[in-house]
Amino acid sequence: MAGDRRAREIPMTSPLMTIARMEFTATGRVWWIRLLTVAYALLSVAMAYASGVIGETERGEAFARLTVAVLPLALTLVPLAALLIGVTGAATDDTTGFLLSQPVSRLQHLAGRWLGQAAALSFSVIAGFGTGGVIVSLMSRAQDFGRFGILITACLLAALAFLSIATLIVAAVRHRSAALGLAAFIWFVAVILYDAAMLSIAVWATGVNGARVLFVSVFGNVVDLVRVLTLVLAGTPHVLGAAGESWLRALGGPEPAALLSVSVLAAWILAPLALALKIHSVRDV
Repeated sequence: MAGDRRAREIPMTSPLMTIARMEFTATGRVWWIRLLTVAYALLSVAMAYASGVIGETERGEAFARLTVAVLPLALTLVPLAALLIGVTGAATDDTTGFLLSQPVSRLQHLAGRWLGQAAALSFSVIAGFGTGGVIVSLMSRAQDFGRFGILITACLLAALAFLSIATLIVAAVRHRSAALGLAAFIWFVAVILYDAAMLSIAVWATGVNGARVLFVSVFGNVVDLVRVLTLVLAGTPHVLGAAGESWLRALGGPEPAALLSVSVLAAWILAPLALALKIHSVRDV
């Protein structure tokens, strides 16, 4: 009923942005999103101590080390938050039906909902990691905060990509419990299972074919792509080892590799969203 009241209050003069504001407000009220924002800041400070950034590292390399330390945990939490918000934050069927009975197109409904959720996720990531980064900067007097900014931007791209995937799940799966289960499975595959599976296939293929599998597999997983892109742009490509250096050489160096990676990430954001819109346009509500 609360969703119906919010829907009836929508002024139809600018439905897209009104729906986006409504979704942003609703998402911002979710208690665990607020807790995650605090967790991002605490994670940054805790990993700064654990990795020796505060008091032990040269000022010019502090945030480079912090980026390497925070990245694995960030790429575990951010995709999970995006998937959960995209699935659990979706409007109920009654609210959706009421909105679509107004002068609001299905495109405006879906795009407005995605924009609101994306804004809330972006605010959470920027506020959390940004606050943590500022605290670490003040405590360590580090001079390379821009490298940590690359991590924040990469996490934003990952959040938007997984939010688009969640939007596609909601459009394709009618029951919320099934949508939640599918979202959890996708998170498990992307964050935990994918790398092990690709390594197993590469070992089985052996030789040049195995190397090709590993080369292409980076573009098949948002988490891997964001990880490689962050390490390259943050000035820490040596963390990738010999395989990473070969990957960069094959793509023509760090700049072409970064450009291609950003293009593929844009496709990961736009393609599921476009498919979700197509499904949503013909789905009965």
